[in-house]
Amino acid sequence: METLYQKTKIISRVKKYFLPYIEMLTKPSGHKLFLLLIALLSMQAVTSIQHIYKWFLAPLSKISQNAYYYLLTYSKIPIDKFARVTLCKAISLISNRFKNLPVLLLIDDTLQAKFGTKFECYSKMFDHAQHNGSSYLSGHCFVALAVCVPVTVENTIKYLTVPIWFRLRGADDNKLTIASEMIRDAMKTLADIPTVILLCDSWYPKGEVIKTVESYENLDLIANVRVDTVLYDLPQSILTAGQSRKRGRPAKKGGKLSIYNDFSFTEIGKYFIAARTVMTNLFKNPVYMTVTTTNIDIHKGYRLFLSTIAYEKLYASFSSYEQTSKSEIFANDSARFAWLLPLGFYSLRWNIEVMFYEFKTFWSFGNYMLRSKRGIENFVNLLSISYACTKLIPFADEFFSDFSLFSTQTTKYALGEAIRKDLFFAQFVDFLETRHISLEILHDFDIYDFFVHSS
Repeated sequence: METLYQKTKIISRVKKYFLPYIEMLTKPSGHKLFLLLIALLSMQAVTSIQHIYKWFLAPLSKISQNAYYYLLTYSKIPIDKFARVTLCKAISLISNRFKNLPVLLLIDDTLQAKFGTKFECYSKMFDHAQHNGSSYLSGHCFVALAVCVPVTVENTIKYLTVPIWFRLRGADDNKLTIASEMIRDAMKTLADIPTVILLCDSWYPKGEVIKTVESYENLDLIANVRVDTVLYDLPQSILTAGQSRKRGRPAKKGGKLSIYNDFSFTEIGKYFIAARTVMTNLFKNPVYMTVTTTNIDIHKGYRLFLSTIAYEKLYASFSSYEQTSKSEIFANDSARFAWLLPLGFYSLRWNIEVMFYEFKTFWSFGNYMLRSKRGIENFVNLLSISYACTKLIPFADEFFSDFSLFSTQTTKYALGEAIRKDLFFAQFVDFLETRHISLEILHDFDIYDFFVHSS
């Protein structure tokens, strides 16, 4: 295995991608880390470390199974630094042409059911989605951070969603505090990005998260908020700027607004949508509020979306691309609906839900059998790094560029098959009659041709 990187074509390229992570550890730990990562890429299902060791790792080296448990549970794997590496890899894909487009941060949490009470941080939690038919779920809660960066796919501007960091919430941990810490850490890397927008659901626009948003000049928020959020008109000092005012301190807010009576709705498709700039108790400055409903005659089914960034600024970012590229957010013929841009950006928040689904369905997210909090977090974040690899490597390495059109599952399957074939050739080379034959086989092997002919 020591010379496998020189003998093989695919594994050497994959190792080059993972090298920034490997170099943060000692040489023995980095070697085990890389073996775990290619195992997660290659195996279609993972039930435990024992399963990975038995069917993939054991034939590759003399490293014991306990060594991998020790790496995940007791070694000081710098998960926060791994998150920064992934984030750097993601923003490095942004070309100079798209440098003025917003970069999106997605924050959300997901529940994972576990059977057995011996896991650290195991608790009974309210499950609003009722995944198992009950309003409560016993297991773990993970807070996740993902980033969306603009890339071009078939002359269309798309936002590529990449997982950055997972943190396991303990019994005494607050999700808002965890989310705030993750956002602050990410903003250290995004300090030079002109516009960063945080997307989240109605759980997060409060407390520590709002303080974090307000502390960065280049960070804005687009979020769903509670329908009973109190809205105010703009203060008279803004509405009548330049005019004389009464004596005394000017009011900071105008009169209260009703989402039912004080918004002018426009029917667009199946929805009635209205938007205006308002004041709230959440932020000191005015915010842009969008209201949607399917029926304006009954006061039910209303949803509120808050944006701290004006739609004019978002429109200005995309207007220069109208004639040259399509966008998944902004259609070329929709300049008259530019006021819907904040709502269009919020729709990308759903990408993190899709990511959770793919993790749990195709990446064995909930099959970890480690008991300690550190071990669980390390294993889940290694899954995240391997998942991010399938997203980023088609754009980072031209050799894999054809996979930019495929799903993560397709890329994972193709990479896994190619890695296993590489391993077979590398191990079988000693049994071939001449080294010349083995080198010819390795030279002729191409991952894309292999995938096309095997599909």
